[in-house]
Amino acid sequence: MKALVLLGCPETPSQTPMAVYVFNKLTKMGYDTTIAANPAASKLVKISDPEGLYNLNIVDLERTLGDIKEGDYDLLVGFVHKDAAASFFVTFDQILQTKSLALVFSRDADEVAEFVTMIEESGSDAYIAAVRAFHNPSPIKVKFERAIKEFE
Repeated sequence: MKALVLLGCPETPSQTPMAVYVFNKLTKMGYDTTIAANPAASKLVKISDPEGLYNLNIVDLERTLGDIKEGDYDLLVGFVHKDAAASFFVTFDQILQTKSLALVFSRDADEVAEFVTMIEESGSDAYIAAVRAFHNPSPIKVKFERAIKEFE
């Protein structure tokens, strides 16, 4: 089984620790996990594992978008905290046609609702875990833990 984790702009402090957490959790669940990230997010994730303990598989987000096709992954997990992240998630979801989980978060509740609406209006069947969070990764972790049980 293969999982793809999408990271966009690393503006929110909670994304990087959650990316490592999600990678670890999915790997322990038996997924061959890949993180697709923009260059800044990629550097932050790599620095978060200085000794390579997690054996992180990180690829370029835009290059991956150009190379993927339906059936390449069994699970898609996207961090959605910006308009661009929502667009990337929806695009990957539509191409891959696989089980999908959108982790939607922002410090602003109206933005959370806006990103959820963007995903829903795209026709996506993704499981959407939405929470108001920015600095503290704990609310996102709780939502992820509840949501990932749907895929076990």
